[in-house]
Amino acid sequence: MKPLLCVVDTNSLIHMRGIQVARKSLGLWLWREFTVGVSEEIIKEIQRQKKFALENRIQRQCVKSKWRFQNHADLLECVFLPPFYPNTANSKNRGELHNCCVALDAILSGKHRQVIFLTDEINVTDLSKNGFIARIFDTFPLGRIWSSLDFIVYLFLRHRKDFPLPEAKNALRDLNARICGDPIEAQSRLIAFNKKLRQIDQILSQLSRS
Repeated sequence: MKPLLCVVDTNSLIHMRGIQVARKSLGLWLWREFTVGVSEEIIKEIQRQKKFALENRIQRQCVKSKWRFQNHADLLECVFLPPFYPNTANSKNRGELHNCCVALDAILSGKHRQVIFLTDEINVTDLSKNGFIARIFDTFPLGRIWSSLDFIVYLFLRHRKDFPLPEAKNALRDLNARICGDPIEAQSRLIAFNKKLRQIDQILSQLSRS
């Protein structure tokens, strides 16, 4: 059984660009922490990016992480996706849609028991807004949906000695500013994630003194 699979999409990698965590590129931390899988559509999206071109190492890692389906990808798209996203022919969200197929195939093939689905597409991951990714993961217990902000919190938990609280807060601030959404919601989101960092820091500080 391989380590936990992280299925990442283009917008998260774009948001992570240029941000350093413990003197390393935030995007490259994904490959340090997890087995990473991406659909071919994500690779095509990355290659089409001009305005937000990703560093070469990230692009090379994504190509190496192209998912090799055990089940027919076309069949997954035709059968699995329509109940949640009827118009699969629409070019919008194709990267996320095909990443959902990667997540399902990873479980069905027995390669992984759970996945982290990493995306910063807020609306499609919100069950209260009927987001299609949220509905897929609510029905199919494939794993957890993370944003890149969740990844920052995870890295703080894992590498707190090399990734101190002020640096983690700065990384959260920079990432949050790149995630689209209502300004009031963005501020609330930043407050909530900073609270998580402080709670983790307080508890780990107590444990280290015990």
